[in-house]
Amino acid sequence: MSMISGGQFDEQLKIVSANWKWMVGLGILMLILGIVGLGMAGFLTIVTVIWFGVLAICAGIAQMIDGFRYPGWKPTVGHVLVGALYLAAGVLMVVLPVQSAWWLTILLAATFVVVGVFRIFMAVQMKQGGASVWLGLAGVISIALGLMVFYLVELPTDEAMAPAESAATWFSQWGWVIGLFVAIDFIFNGVGLIGIGLGAKKIAEDGTAGPDDQSASPA
Repeated sequence: MSMISGGQFDEQLKIVSANWKWMVGLGILMLILGIVGLGMAGFLTIVTVIWFGVLAICAGIAQMIDGFRYPGWKPTVGHVLVGALYLAAGVLMVVLPVQSAWWLTILLAATFVVVGVFRIFMAVQMKQGGASVWLGLAGVISIALGLMVFYLVELPTDEAMAPAESAATWFSQWGWVIGLFVAIDFIFNGVGLIGIGLGAKKIAEDGTAGPDDQSASPA
């Protein structure tokens, strides 16, 4: 059974068609960032780890603040503890990005697989020719990248990564994986967005054609 009804999907399609320029622009931006990222995979890995750290810090602070909105001490303590865990993890990622890269590699691999499945699902829902093909291809690539991490990257134990020298050695061998795969994902996602935007443009143009234009036949 479809998770999105036909009417809901038609409404979403109208919204995308009305904003196809933004979709194409975002796709071009992601395509450029992906191409640039191919040449600086190691640096992109560090940036990715720090970015996740900043997001975790923000989420932790928000979780702790939200905990004080609930009556009673048990909900408050629970939210504060969860927020503190987020905060601690974020600080570690920002302060120790090299040591944090290896387990973030696993997290990103799982994320690639989940996002890939979602993209394929959206492509099946679209059924809009070339645009859905590109989006489906981007989903397949995301899943393939995630599975490649699980099967190809040598993941050390926590004890082996504790010394700074061991962490630096692992990063020199495998630290490029996150940056490279993120760059590749950006490229295919950018291509997919461009395809969706151009497909939405065609739908918008067809929708604005008058009845006389659509029914006209050669004399």
